[in-house]
Order: sequence, then structure tokens, then C-alpha cells
Amino acid sequence: MDPMSPSADLLGVYLHLARASDQRRRPMVRDRLLVLAGALAAEMDLASVAAYCRHQVLQHNPRHLVRRWETLAAALDDEDFHCHRNQLLRRYPREKAEQMLVSLGIQMANERDTYFSDLEYAAAILGTTPDDLDEQFGATD
Repeated sequence: MDPMSPSADLLGVYLHLARASDQRRRPMVRDRLLVLAGALAAEMDLASVAAYCRHQVLQHNPRHLVRRWETLAAALDDEDFHCHRNQLLRRYPREKAEQMLVSLGIQMANERDTYFSDLEYAAAILGTTPDDLDEQFGATD
């Protein structure tokens, strides 16, 4: 089992908050959190999770900034995306995001430890499986 990484932990926080925002019918907040989660997933080489996040944002808002790049991994190298992501990180820094989770009653203690990989963990939060992500968005390597 992979050890819990700070990146996987933060990815889980953003994915949980995005799901909660979706359930509360707050699509703009959900999209911001999905951009953060997707960028983090791209950095973690979880291409299918990043693609899922990008797809969900574009489903709601086809004109969103992320449409400019084929993948969020490609967006990571662009100054415009870098500025946008930094704005979002100022709005939702790790500490604030963790506090938001607590206020929603979502407990994450040792949650990641119950999954074989970061990919399996992220897919579970998204309500899907690594195989389904692979089928929809390409190889998960």
C-alpha cells in the first residue's frame, strides 16, 4: 500500500469539497475546487483523474479557461493557468479547505490508508473506479 502523501491528502480534501459543493448546487465553487484537484492530480501523474476534473468543469462551463489546454498537465506549464491556479489557492488554501471539510462534517482521518493507490482513492471520492476512468479518459498508468 502506498504511504499517505500530503498531495493525496490534499487531493482528497479538494475532491470531497467539490462533491459537497455539487450536492449543495454551488457549481461555481465546485468548478474552482475541481480545477485545484485536477491540477494536483496532474502533478501526481493521475492523468485520468485530472481529465475527469477538467471534463466536469467544461460540462458546466464550456468557456472556462481550462478549455485552452488539451490536458491539465499541459496547462501547468502555462503562465495564464499558473496565475489562475494561484488565485484559487489563495481563495482555498489547504488550511481553509480542511476547515471547510470539518464544518461539513466530513471526517478524513486515515481515509486514504484504506485504498491501494492514490488513483483508487481519488476514483472512490469521485464515485467511480480506476477502470471506468481509464475507459473514459485514457490510460491511468
